[in-house]
Amino acid sequence: MLVRTVREEGMTMAEPGNRLIFFWGRECPHCAKLHPIVNEANAELSKGEGQGITELEVWHSEENAKLMRTYGDVLKKACGGSLGVPALYNERTKKALCGMNTTKEQILKLAKE
Repeated sequence: MLVRTVREEGMTMAEPGNRLIFFWGRECPHCAKLHPIVNEANAELSKGEGQGITELEVWHSEENAKLMRTYGDVLKKACGGSLGVPALYNERTKKALCGMNTTKEQILKLAKE
């Protein structure tokens, strides 16, 4: 199950420091295009006792946006020089993917590194 979390709502999240986070914006058309692919990857990652993808909306949650900015250097590099969405960040490996053309295979690889 995809963990869809707006942090100020107090919903349960995967353990910080060991998450694969999908940063997105509610009205972002590029994020909307990537969502089905993230959902497919999440389904594979969540099988059994696997850890899924934590999803954090950043356009309407300053707390989530602040967290995203803490990973800014890595995300900017993945996003071609500027901080943007959609983006995925692996807290464990400190690696990121960015953009609507991200593939399921790339997401699974990022998660399993």
